[in-house]
Amino acid sequence: MWIPDLSKYQGPKYIAIAEALCDDIQSGRLKPGEKLPAQRELSYALQVNFGTVTKAYSLASDRGMVRGEIGRGTFVRKAAPSTETPWPRETVQVGRIDMRSDFPCSLADDPVFKETFQELGQHAHFEALFQYQPGSARSDHLESAQAWLKSMCRIEAMENRIIITNGALHGGFLSLMAISKPGDLILTEETTSPAVRSIAAMLHLRLKSIDTDDQGAVPEHLEALLNQETCTGIYLIPNFHNPTTSILPVERRQKIARLAEHFGIYVIEDDVFGCLMQQKTVPISAMIPEHSFYITSFSKAIAPGFRVGYVVPPDHFYQTLLTNLKVTSWMASPVMGEVISQWINNGTARRLVSLQIKRVSQRVTFITDKLNNFSIRSHSGCPHMWLDLPGSIRESEAVMALNQEGIDVTQGEYFSVRKGDFPGGLRLCVGQVNDPAQWEYICDVIRKVLSDPFA
Repeated sequence: MWIPDLSKYQGPKYIAIAEALCDDIQSGRLKPGEKLPAQRELSYALQVNFGTVTKAYSLASDRGMVRGEIGRGTFVRKAAPSTETPWPRETVQVGRIDMRSDFPCSLADDPVFKETFQELGQHAHFEALFQYQPGSARSDHLESAQAWLKSMCRIEAMENRIIITNGALHGGFLSLMAISKPGDLILTEETTSPAVRSIAAMLHLRLKSIDTDDQGAVPEHLEALLNQETCTGIYLIPNFHNPTTSILPVERRQKIARLAEHFGIYVIEDDVFGCLMQQKTVPISAMIPEHSFYITSFSKAIAPGFRVGYVVPPDHFYQTLLTNLKVTSWMASPVMGEVISQWINNGTARRLVSLQIKRVSQRVTFITDKLNNFSIRSHSGCPHMWLDLPGSIRESEAVMALNQEGIDVTQGEYFSVRKGDFPGGLRLCVGQVNDPAQWEYICDVIRKVLSDPFA
């Protein structure tokens, strides 16, 4: 029977058990598919309360390390989502089509990229761009951020209340870090970005899913959860939700805003895809600025290498977030901040976003038109699509069959918050598919696979 040694772990016992479980899985002491001790047996062996083991197993499940089967027990997952997230590959694999990486289309062929960096050396304060900055950023960069948030994101914010971060992922980490402590409960959609799960695991937070349909999070279920459990915050991707592409309707945003105010909790609104929407929808954060953290960046709209994000926290969390920024990275790159600020001020950023929308939309339109006999959720400008699989085909079978044909996609299991509850679909990302000839090939292969994954 597995009995962990908790002597080297600090903090609450249930977190220590979950950490020991993680370490023993990674070291190979616990094998995939291995059954864990019954909760009562382990509580007796460790001389801890039964509830402590229950919380530990629940936390391990939230992190994707184990799965529970009614009537059978708890088992080590054969493929833990927390360690097999669909991060981009570090090297390009020749001959393969990457539909796993949720990157934007490359815009680097636009002359403005080279021109801007060639001219950067003539900046009046060139040397200062390589020094530590007072506060979180240069004041002129904050002015540009304020203008962008107002014109492109429908967020009104004082420039001295904006935090410039190293991208949206960094902003989400800082925000969760600000409102929570280990063991706190965070609610999110049934499927969400693997990055959210990873952040929660790093901060020792529990994740629980809100029922979700094709329009996004269901406010009525959110209300039921809030009446049942003490929750710290809600992490949502309302625009072009990753992975399902849903857009949360205004009425639902209003209901969620009212619930956050009523229960005194915070909404972390990840709007990294928002500026790619041609018709902007009012953010939840604009409705409840004192109960929300609004997050956006340029990594999905212009280029992943522009690690510049904006966070607008509640006023009373500004100093906390600023401290978290300094602890984690001190500041965002002033050089990248300068490039983005110039582009915002001279209209280049808006033009590049429009170009991004155009290029993404061409690919999405082509693929959805060619696969019009299948259930595909997509939007103009959204760099990922969601393909619902027929009931007879498993996600793993479809992924394997596509992989054998040289196409890499991500299965729904990787995005699932409630383990064992898979959405039955695939996320298809179009940003890295640059050759139009490959679009036709992709459609032909998907048709073949959905007809017979092992043909």
